[in-house]
Amino acid sequence: MKKHLLATSAIVGSLFAFAGQASAQTTITADMHLTYSAVSNKGSGGAADKAGSYRGFGKETQLNIRHAGKLNNGAGYVAGFSIEHDGNDRTLAATQGSGAATTQTAVDISGMFNENVYMDFIFGNTTLTVGADHIQNPDFTYTNLAGLRADPEDILDGVGKNNAGADNLYDGAATSRYTSFGAGIIQNLGFARASYYYTPGGTPSAESGVATTPRVIENKDATESGHEFMARGNFGVKGLDATLFYSTQDSEGSAKDAIGRMVGAKYNFGSITVAAELKRNTANTAITTESKSAAIGYAVNKDLTVAAGLMEAERKQPGALTEDTKFIQVGYNLGPVVAGLAYVASDNIGATLGNEAKGLYFQLSSAF
Repeated sequence: MKKHLLATSAIVGSLFAFAGQASAQTTITADMHLTYSAVSNKGSGGAADKAGSYRGFGKETQLNIRHAGKLNNGAGYVAGFSIEHDGNDRTLAATQGSGAATTQTAVDISGMFNENVYMDFIFGNTTLTVGADHIQNPDFTYTNLAGLRADPEDILDGVGKNNAGADNLYDGAATSRYTSFGAGIIQNLGFARASYYYTPGGTPSAESGVATTPRVIENKDATESGHEFMARGNFGVKGLDATLFYSTQDSEGSAKDAIGRMVGAKYNFGSITVAAELKRNTANTAITTESKSAAIGYAVNKDLTVAAGLMEAERKQPGALTEDTKFIQVGYNLGPVVAGLAYVASDNIGATLGNEAKGLYFQLSSAF
C-alpha cells in the first residue's frame, strides 16, 4: 500500500482463538477509498500532445489479515498479509503496428498479492522482519497535511506523458525497494524508530518463484541488491515528526549505483502545522532529480483542516527547467468516513516547456 491508513478512521477486528496459543489473536481489517478526478491539461506540441481534459472515478480497496502471538522462547511474533485491489490493476499491451492504438488487454495482478506480506519477530525494542511492503519507508509526502489519500503530486501523475513529455518529475518517494522481498531490523530508540532493510533483488513480480520453490533459473531477477536506512520520530521534540532516509541500489557493469535520499519534517503547534521535505534521487545514469516542497495547514476545528503548499522538482543539469506545482487541500472528518478535496496546478511538467495541467480531486475514505 503506497500510503498510510487514515488515523481518524475507525478500525475494528475479529478475534479467533487457536489451539495451543491461548494468547494468540487474529485481526481482520479493511480500508476503502473512492475518488473523483477532473483534469485539464495542455502540451507544447498542439493536437499531437493529446491535450484536453478528462474526468472519472477511481477506487482502492484493501483487506488486511494479521496474526499475533508468542514463540516457544517467549519472543513476540506477528505475521500478516494484505490483498489490495486498485482500479488500474492492469498493464498496457504493446502497441502493434504504426499508428495502432495501445489497448488494455494484458493483466498484471502481481501487486495485488504482494502487499504488506511479513513475519515479525519481536525482542523487546528490537524487531526482526522478513517480507515485502512492510518496513518503514519514504513513500509519503510530508506536505500532505489535510489527510488525503493521494499526495499532491499523485493527482496529476502521468499527465506529462499525455503531453508527449516525461512523467512528472516530483518524486513522491525517494528511490527505494521497500515493496521488494527482503529482511531487516527495526530498533525503537524512544525518540525515533531506526531501521535497516536488505533486498537481494528487484520487484516482487520478478521474484515470483513457484509456490515456495525459488526456481532461480526460470524466474531469474536480473536486478541487483539494495540497502536502506531510515529513522523517523520526534527526536525528543514535542509536536515534531521528522524523517531521515538513505538507500543504495547496486547496479551491474559500468552503471552507477542508484541512490535515494530524503529529509523531511512537520511540526505542529496548536492549530497550525508546517511541513517541508527534500528528496534527491540519483539514477544509475548518474542523473540526479531533486524534489522539494513546503506547506502550511490550519485546523479550523476538530473536524475541518485546510492546507496549501508549493512543490518544485528539477534535474540537476545545466539549463534544466523547473517543474512547479501549487496545491490547496481541505479535509473533513465525518467519523467513520473522511472526505477530502484538493486543487492542484503544475507548470513545465516533466521539465518540458508548455506542459501544464490543473486538477480537481475529491475522495471519500473509510476503514473498518
